[in-house]
Amino acid sequence: MGKVLSSKRTYTHIILEYLNMYPGSSIKDISDSTGLSPLIVRKILYKLKNDNYVEKSGNGYVLTERGNRLLEYISSKIPAHRETTDKAHQTITKREKPTEEHVKSREEHSNETSLKIMSDEIQRRFDYMEKRLSRIEKEIEELRRALNYLSEPKRESKTLPSPVLSFNEAQTLLGSLFERMLYDGKIVRIGKLVVEKSFYEQFKRKFPLKISNVENLSDAEKILLEEMRKEALVILYAGRELRLVES
Repeated sequence: MGKVLSSKRTYTHIILEYLNMYPGSSIKDISDSTGLSPLIVRKILYKLKNDNYVEKSGNGYVLTERGNRLLEYISSKIPAHRETTDKAHQTITKREKPTEEHVKSREEHSNETSLKIMSDEIQRRFDYMEKRLSRIEKEIEELRRALNYLSEPKRESKTLPSPVLSFNEAQTLLGSLFERMLYDGKIVRIGKLVVEKSFYEQFKRKFPLKISNVENLSDAEKILLEEMRKEALVILYAGRELRLVES
């Protein structure tokens, strides 16, 4: 799998042996201890990982069960493997034998990485819950307003001095009853106008309305018709009559 370093051992074999001795080693650890270049170590580890012989562990790598079997197989094919392995251990130790402090530092770093991942996940979930809570609070506030509105004592509804008023005029005249009458469907909003519901329904029955009959409409009906045309609720058909737009 790797290029031959000697007549008996390959780069792959050396890296597998090193990970077997020092699980969790990084590319730099392996390179510094074996003398292999970081580029070679990275390339071989990439291939081993893709073939499921090693897997990531923190910032380093460890052998998988399949990787252990591969190491055993390779070792069984090399004569006097024990002697060769001892020499390899000596070579590694000569360059850099990981001390207890080194191993402990590596484990601490791995633990820090795991804690960072857990912390990020907790923060992500916290942000999600915070947004969800904010939406729930808004929904509760809307329900509270609706309940307050429904629990208010029923007051006698006013009638508009004219069946068609501007929005601002209607608010001023009706005061606090404005919202209730809209909610109860006693008045409807058409563009910038507020219209009595009964008047509006009666007016709609006049459609289709011939252009020649527009002059016969009352002033309130003409104002309403003009606003309905602005709001595209009414269209001119064939240049002869006005028709309601189906909603």
